[in-house]
Amino acid sequence: MPDEAECCCQEIACSLRALIRDVDEIVRLLQILVQERQPDVDSSAPEQNSVDDRIESLTDRESEVFHLLVTGMSNRQISRRLGIAERTVKNNLHSIYRKFGVSGRAEAIAQYFGAPTPHPRSSS
Repeated sequence: MPDEAECCCQEIACSLRALIRDVDEIVRLLQILVQERQPDVDSSAPEQNSVDDRIESLTDRESEVFHLLVTGMSNRQISRRLGIAERTVKNNLHSIYRKFGVSGRAEAIAQYFGAPTPHPRSSS
């Protein structure tokens, strides 16, 4: 008969697998949404190089914040994890968005996972 710790570990593992499936589904949906907004953008390797370059341009703190962002953490959770003020997290995120050329967290995450982000359209 499994002990309580083993049962707990099994429950955690099951929850983590479900979370990974959910994240995969969210990423898939984000990619579809971004592609629908800009269907003529080519998502080839040069775009990935561009994302890699942008990630390398982040400061150490911005990189920490960004990697927690893509795990789905809220600003409050990120601030608690890193031991910094929530306002500092927001400032780091705005800097990240500017460097990535996006307007928010969903676009930044979609770009990180390989979905093309729409470019601003000129008004007709």
